[in-house]
Amino acid sequence: MTRRSRPRIVLAALGIAILTLLGIRATFAQTAAPSPATVSPRTDAARVATGLAPPFVLREGNGPFAGFSIELWAALAHRLGVTTDYLDLGPRSDAAQLQAVQDGRADVAIAAITITPDRERSVDFSMPYFDSGLQILVPPDAGGIALLDTLGSLLAPSNLIVLGLSALFVLLLAHVLWLVERRADPAFRRGYLRSIGNGIWGVILIIATGEHGDRDTPRIVKRLTVAGMWLIGVVLVAQFTATLTSSLTVQQLQTAIRGPDDLPGRRVATVAGSIAAAYLRDRGIEFTPITSVDQAASLLARRQVDAIVYEAPSLQYWVRLRSGAGQIVGPVFNPERYGIAVPLGSALRKRINTALLEMQADGSFEAMRGRWFGQPR
Repeated sequence: MTRRSRPRIVLAALGIAILTLLGIRATFAQTAAPSPATVSPRTDAARVATGLAPPFVLREGNGPFAGFSIELWAALAHRLGVTTDYLDLGPRSDAAQLQAVQDGRADVAIAAITITPDRERSVDFSMPYFDSGLQILVPPDAGGIALLDTLGSLLAPSNLIVLGLSALFVLLLAHVLWLVERRADPAFRRGYLRSIGNGIWGVILIIATGEHGDRDTPRIVKRLTVAGMWLIGVVLVAQFTATLTSSLTVQQLQTAIRGPDDLPGRRVATVAGSIAAAYLRDRGIEFTPITSVDQAASLLARRQVDAIVYEAPSLQYWVRLRSGAGQIVGPVFNPERYGIAVPLGSALRKRINTALLEMQADGSFEAMRGRWFGQPR
């Protein structure tokens, strides 16, 4: 080896060493896998957890998903440049969808998922895209009084007292009429019982028509008797009417459900694991757990529950589909906001928010909302 060739060999060795180090670094960068919380948003496919939540997520059999939230995500995915692989976790499976995002089995969860402080600890949410809340669904005739209820109210203690006193007054007036008519009318000279029976019937006719017998009778006593009985009868009828009306009003107030304050002591149904269930549980209101609004509506139709408490948009959508099957009462309470869930720290959150803001700016979001829920008032 000559002295001239030695520097060339050293330079070649250094070059080979540098290239080797660069190759090892590139190989490491290609094989390192990101954690679920930092899944790159720039992927060709997004795994989206969802579940039936009409009208936000709809599905017939094994057909494609539909609904407001599904249509919204399709528009967002188009703007994000990703395709979608749906993970169906069943009806009203908010908790399961959030768990799938938290475990890394899904990149996104969208349905009708309410944003809460507790949920914010385990996943990140996009900006809210829908304002919601709870409402109450009751039978179509709730608050009205059925015929049997009206007849039953006649047996209320207050009404029975008025009826008993009225019967005594009629019996007393029948004796008065018997004393006044027994000499002039043969019908009152047929024995005591028959005469009193005719007197009772006469008193009823006087109360109803204000007359008894001939109108041109010259007897002052009979005229005064008939007028007095009629006035007494008017007072008795007015008293009984007022008592019955008061009884029916109290009954209606006791049976009507007009808002959340009327729920304690009622038979209530709601979807287990929902925000409505948490609301009822926090207030000590017992409820029948069900899996869908359709199931709750069936219980309502059979009068096995008095009310359904659930998200207002879902109840309003159901009532529109099944007109006459129930009525929504009271205002929206316990305000909620729906959002799109992503893993903690995911950069996808910012891209989704940007796309949502773009849709709101160009009017496409309001147009989509109007197709599903009508124009806002």
